[in-house]
Amino acid sequence: MIGTYAPRSSVVHRIPAAPKLIAVAGGITMLAVFPRPVALAAALVMCLALFPLARLGPRYMWQALRPALVLGAVLTGFHWFTDGLGAAVAPVGQLLVGVVAAGLLVFTTRVTDLVAVLGRLLGPRVELLLALTIRCIPTVTLTVRSTREACWARGQKASPVRVLPTVLVRLIRDADLIGEAIAARGL
Repeated sequence: MIGTYAPRSSVVHRIPAAPKLIAVAGGITMLAVFPRPVALAAALVMCLALFPLARLGPRYMWQALRPALVLGAVLTGFHWFTDGLGAAVAPVGQLLVGVVAAGLLVFTTRVTDLVAVLGRLLGPRVELLLALTIRCIPTVTLTVRSTREACWARGQKASPVRVLPTVLVRLIRDADLIGEAIAARGL
């Protein structure tokens, strides 16, 4: 979901990153402290209602909900088995609201804006760490994919035993180069 900003000209998109981040964090915190079923349902409906206001269609709603559905089903089954179905309402509701709210935040706010807000709150080192982490996610994915494709091109099975050592060496080499570049800039 990182970097899946959907550019639109909506009211939700025009809200600055800091208030949106505060609203999501504050709302999730309130629902953790007061996990009432009515409050959870109202929060979920409100989050889902913001999607059309943000000019984001059902596809985006599904993208926001999908990650939580499998885990929500597992949590529901676990709580139903151990404590009864009623015990699953709070944790599953909190999970759904949190994931949908975070999805809406990511779809309507540029990652650079979120990183800048967190950098102002937590300091420039944290900002640099977040920026590097976000930048490295596609690099890791690309490295794994290219290593697997190299195995297949040689007619080998791309098993973790073959892929993982090569991926680790390449990522450590890249991290070393990034570290040298940061050190050269006096950071």
